[in-house]
Amino acid sequence: MITSININTSSVKELTQLPGVAKNLAYRIVNHRNRHGYFTHWEELLEVKEFPAAALDKIKQRANILPPAGILKEEFGPRRIKTRHLERTAKKPKGYTKAIRATRSQDRLKPSA
Repeated sequence: MITSININTSSVKELTQLPGVAKNLAYRIVNHRNRHGYFTHWEELLEVKEFPAAALDKIKQRANILPPAGILKEEFGPRRIKTRHLERTAKKPKGYTKAIRATRSQDRLKPSA
């Protein structure tokens, strides 16, 4: 029988048993949990760097996000996820600009028109 793994209390070794969770991702999940608190909703897992969003449904079948023993559900906390955290914008690559070109000594020596 497969037991359900609690993401809020499990160790790195236990998290690696979940589908799509490698050892390095399990370390990031535990570090995120230690820094930001327990997970209260499934979407908060997407805040973890390089978390596979496609594997979230498979993970839901094998895991749970119940509060740890001794913490009441009311004290567990409100949902803290914001949609803007999930929207990751791609950084624009550094490219060739005129501002960079104007710093060349040959361009500075040219007379201004």
